[in-house]
Amino acid sequence: MVIEQGKKHGLNNSYPLIFIKNFSSQVLKANMKIVGATEYAVVLYRDKLPKFNNGRQLDESGKPIRGTGKMIFNWFEWKKDGAVIPKIHPTQKPVNVLKKLIEIFTDEGDVVIDPVAGSGSILRACAELNRSCYGFEIKKKFYKDAQEKMLKDINKFSQIRMF
Repeated sequence: MVIEQGKKHGLNNSYPLIFIKNFSSQVLKANMKIVGATEYAVVLYRDKLPKFNNGRQLDESGKPIRGTGKMIFNWFEWKKDGAVIPKIHPTQKPVNVLKKLIEIFTDEGDVVIDPVAGSGSILRACAELNRSCYGFEIKKKFYKDAQEKMLKDINKFSQIRMF
């Protein structure tokens, strides 16, 4: 459904991402069947592949040196945030997983937009990586909690805004 909606808006290409967890939200069914411990996402893009940072070294002219990048898999290990990161939203993603994705698809100084900001975890990840970020959330409780808990220690001069 997400891929089809993307195509309606000119995002004709996609590739899947898989997050592998070491826990399941289906604990009540754990003794009755195999339980799910993965979460899926999709990267949508137009004709040109999105920016892709895999650690390649550049030569003097700024061109990537063949064979110097690292392989990036389409799956990521999902490690829960520790007690330092507040749990605000039921579908909140770990800040460290988000940081890994942001590092792959953006450069320092780039702008990230989160249209469903929820807990503000993407905004926090962006601030920690020196990216500008704008997040939008329609639920007032999530907005308030994100401002008071997730984003309270973010440098006031960083380009992080939640609306």
